[in-house]
Amino acid sequence: ASIVGLALVSIIRPGVSSQNTEYDGGVSISVNENTNTLDTIMDLFRGAFPDNIVQATFGKHATELTNKTRKDGTTYIERSLKFKGGMNMIGVIVFSIVCGVIISLHPRECEPLMKVIQAVNDLTMRIVQLILWYSPVGIFFLISGQFAGMEDLGEMMAQLGMLVITVLGGLAIHFFIVLPGIFFAFTRKNPLIYYYNMLPALATAFGTDSSSATMPVTLQCVEERNNIDRRISRFVIPVGATINMDGTALYEAVACLFIAQVHGISLNFGQVIVTGMTATLAAVGAAGIPSAGLVTMVMVLNAVNLPLDMISVLFTIDWFLDRFRTMTNVIGDALGCAVVQQLCTEELMEMNRERDLQEAEEGAAHHKEMGV
Repeated sequence: ASIVGLALVSIIRPGVSSQNTEYDGGVSISVNENTNTLDTIMDLFRGAFPDNIVQATFGKHATELTNKTRKDGTTYIERSLKFKGGMNMIGVIVFSIVCGVIISLHPRECEPLMKVIQAVNDLTMRIVQLILWYSPVGIFFLISGQFAGMEDLGEMMAQLGMLVITVLGGLAIHFFIVLPGIFFAFTRKNPLIYYYNMLPALATAFGTDSSSATMPVTLQCVEERNNIDRRISRFVIPVGATINMDGTALYEAVACLFIAQVHGISLNFGQVIVTGMTATLAAVGAAGIPSAGLVTMVMVLNAVNLPLDMISVLFTIDWFLDRFRTMTNVIGDALGCAVVQQLCTEELMEMNRERDLQEAEEGAAHHKEMGV
């Protein structure tokens, strides 16, 4: 999904102004241009394993290329690794994933840590709930300030319109071409029938704007209308509603390149790859609630040192795009159930035989006891 989004936004270029003007929201933009693609990719992998996780929350190491002159007058490029401000989001995400996996493998030993994390999470949620009471006023003034600082409001609205078209086009390609292609490749079944049976879940996803809220309807559709085994659906759907965010990954990748284009920032190939990978990882951590992608988008923007000021402008269209992203996430989870069931057919048949054998043995033992 991220690849589709990056390809479309690079072709359509919705953030490029027709009047060759660049938006300046009153913030200083600092993008390291003294790097090449290979250095950017290597910095990405280096940053995934930070030496100090605390240090990774406020700084990261990046490669810089400096032109040097030798005594004989010839020039050469010197690489140096420098510590810069800005969160190392890739390192924080990887560290969090590793900690989550280890805690799940050793729940008893890690129970005290789990209680601390849960307490911090509850505290954070209480603070967020308090802030949400004032969020309409804050968002109003954020958006007003951004629009007031624009030289040409009509041009910005046209760019946002092109962004909507780009995102919807990417979601359509992923929804109608990529996902059905994967479904047909594994199951050799008609995806149109499967899609038709999922219409109630898709309608609920569009209305509720939440994959988590749609989960009961999704389970009903895949089990009763598409005949997916309950053992598969009850595992895949809850996991998918949490981490399988195809639409969110596509939207974040497109939005980040859109912000770069609006500010006139040129990203090299390595930075585009970093954007796509970070968008994918951030989408995994996005909650299945409305507009969760705007929160994780901050991680993607920080990964390539892009300004955060345009996020408030995206609030004006996010409520609309999020409904289509949710539909894409839901259908991806449902198609995943069919693919997993196809791959696990032999295991499911073996489990059924073992269950039938166990029931037969229990029945024979019961009849024997009754006979005695």
